[in-house]
Amino acid sequence: MSPGATCDLCGAAATKKPQVQVFRSQEKRFCCTGCLNVYAILLESGAMDAGVDLRSTDLYQESLRLGLLGQGGEAATPAVPEGVETREALYQLSGMWCAACGWVVEHALRRERGVVSAEVLFTSDLLKVTYCPQLVPPGVVPDRVKSLGYKAAEFGTEQEGDRREWQDMLLRLGIAGGLWMNVMLFSLVIYASYFEGIAGWAQRAVPFILMALTLPVVLYSAWPIHRIAWYGVKSGHLRMEALISTGVLAAFAYSSAQAVLGGRHFYFDTACAIVTLVLTGKALERNAKDRSARAIAMLHRLLPRKARLRIDGQERFVAIEALEADALILVKPGERIPADGVVVEGQSAVDESVVTGESDPQAKAMGDAVICGSLNTAGVLEIRVTRCGEDSTLAQIVKSVQAALAGKSPLERMVDRVSRLFIPVVLALAALTVLVCLSRGLTGTEAMLRGIAVLVIACPCALGIATPLATTAAIGAASRQGIIIRDVRVLETFRKVDLLILDKTGTVTEGDFRVRHAELEGLDLVAALESYSEHPLAHAVGRHAADLGIGRLDASGIEVRAGRGLLGTVAGKRVVVGNRRLLAEEGLALSADLEARASAWEAEGLTVAFAAVDGLSTGALAFGDRPRAEAAAVIAELRARGVRVVLLSGDARTTTERIAMAVGVDDFLGEVSPSEKAEAVRRFQAQGKVVAMVGDGINDAPALAAADLGIAMGSGADLAMHAAPVVLMRDSLTRITKVFRLATLTLRVLKQNLFWAFVYNTAGISLAMTGVLNPILAAGAMVLSSLSVIGNSMRLGRDRA
Repeated sequence: MSPGATCDLCGAAATKKPQVQVFRSQEKRFCCTGCLNVYAILLESGAMDAGVDLRSTDLYQESLRLGLLGQGGEAATPAVPEGVETREALYQLSGMWCAACGWVVEHALRRERGVVSAEVLFTSDLLKVTYCPQLVPPGVVPDRVKSLGYKAAEFGTEQEGDRREWQDMLLRLGIAGGLWMNVMLFSLVIYASYFEGIAGWAQRAVPFILMALTLPVVLYSAWPIHRIAWYGVKSGHLRMEALISTGVLAAFAYSSAQAVLGGRHFYFDTACAIVTLVLTGKALERNAKDRSARAIAMLHRLLPRKARLRIDGQERFVAIEALEADALILVKPGERIPADGVVVEGQSAVDESVVTGESDPQAKAMGDAVICGSLNTAGVLEIRVTRCGEDSTLAQIVKSVQAALAGKSPLERMVDRVSRLFIPVVLALAALTVLVCLSRGLTGTEAMLRGIAVLVIACPCALGIATPLATTAAIGAASRQGIIIRDVRVLETFRKVDLLILDKTGTVTEGDFRVRHAELEGLDLVAALESYSEHPLAHAVGRHAADLGIGRLDASGIEVRAGRGLLGTVAGKRVVVGNRRLLAEEGLALSADLEARASAWEAEGLTVAFAAVDGLSTGALAFGDRPRAEAAAVIAELRARGVRVVLLSGDARTTTERIAMAVGVDDFLGEVSPSEKAEAVRRFQAQGKVVAMVGDGINDAPALAAADLGIAMGSGADLAMHAAPVVLMRDSLTRITKVFRLATLTLRVLKQNLFWAFVYNTAGISLAMTGVLNPILAAGAMVLSSLSVIGNSMRLGRDRA
């Protein structure tokens, strides 16, 4: 075997799917991705230049222990038996100081047997783990996280530990700030000695006083920084804390040595300033995280914990977990509705703003649906439960938003990779700065200060929070407006959308059909069959039959033909109700007179359904629906954004064309079945279009799933909502333009955040290397960069456009 056929890091065979990459103009060959990545880190960290044996480094040994080498790196995740049950758990992390901390947690958990996946969102301190409960006992995940130097508690309740952690941070910050002021005061004596003589005892004693005052700052206030830095070094992963810790300890050690040796230059104030300013920045970041996640905390608090049951005329409370479908619950004024349901008795006004974003209370009476988490403001309501617990609308919203927060966009993953490579580069630059300064004849003191300034200014705090903080703020702002974003990646997809497909019935139109013309025999047979359908036309037939006092008959042998109609047996007769396509499939012909009347109705924009009994056509029904009042304005705004709008419907072409002309779309497609809707989406995609689909019915679900971006109207079917990554909880098209505007603003903020983060770091490092920035100014500039990112991201939370 030739030398090139072995791995340049571990020495194993590198002939099967080798990884080849050029480093410093030399081509290197590796047996797996893990070896390639570890080699790159060792190269950037300077271990190779130091001439050490790469296999003896702590990073190599730890990577070997974790199974990263010789096994394909990330692909080395322990296998999970096929068919084993898996669950998802969400944890609130504490003790994380940078985005790289999240990578360490993910990296370790993915190596645990029984863990399918682990993902950390640094901005919200959330950890999402998919695991096999049979293989991962309770406590394994928190214990593994604890071994890395962090803490993990199940997400969803307000933790006492969070409050203690915040108090601990404030205490450390207060001590650092107070002692820094005192160090600055005593340092005036040292500064005065540069210009005139001072007493000998003062010259000897003051440096030791400064050392004593600085010691609690370095050992206590900065302890979280040192602790995380040590865990990073121990596991072979350099992080932001390593830069800060190195700078603080270098300034303190140098100054202490000068005090003992009787020197005249001390930088105790520099060490105190760095710690104080870094802790200030962390406190501001923590506050920004809490504000960004406040919408989720609010939703959790609104999930009712108990329900009032009425049993045999008696009222008693039960835990929400014990509530079942079809149970009767009582909700009094001022109480939140504990489950989804239907009002069976009473009248009231209900505030549904927590779900829909609509602040005006909605009137509720017998037969109206109510949503879990809504606030009953007036009368007493008796409600029959339809969905409760984890199946309720509010619980599903909480899960969806949590999932979005626990996800990472492609842009965020790219920034994470850049941040991990950034720190070794900065350490190398700091060392290079010191060496260049010494080679040019500068004093050791000046060289050291420039090196420390490079370490401090280059901390990628702003870079680490630039993307996740903006996306978290955007998701929180969207949820407050009744827009549920299930996948954070769609925020980037909105920018690429150039074609929007709108379903007609219930999306562009109100979906509130009324029978305008009824020319058929056997309306009772048709009404009996339609009672088994959830289609808006079926509800219209039921209302029309009830208005005429027609009683309900039983039907059997129901067969639904999606997008065409339904068939069944009523009173011993074979009944068919649907469009022309269904009748053609059944071999049924329409009379010329009926065809002419139907065509005239469709020309008026009406929807026509035909009926047949025992193989003979019996007539037709014409249904009237009207476009939503806001439809034309919404479509005009979308077209102004450069988005082409197409109307899609299963209705007749003439009816679809009439609605298309009324709302002003670019094109329309009529007589389209549910499967053909998905095919239409794929056909547009094949033309190079990035397609968004808006729908509300079960027949829209395939198209919503096929589209690059699915948007479901919250008033529609559950299946449509689950097929789409974006759900508009309010029954209004204006939410479509709102979410486009929010996505556009989010991407603008993301670009601004990344621009300023890179500008601060690039300019700051250059100024620090040339001596323009001293360590104190560098620490201040670092905080300023984080503040600019935080303030810019919080604009998303305030935006109500």
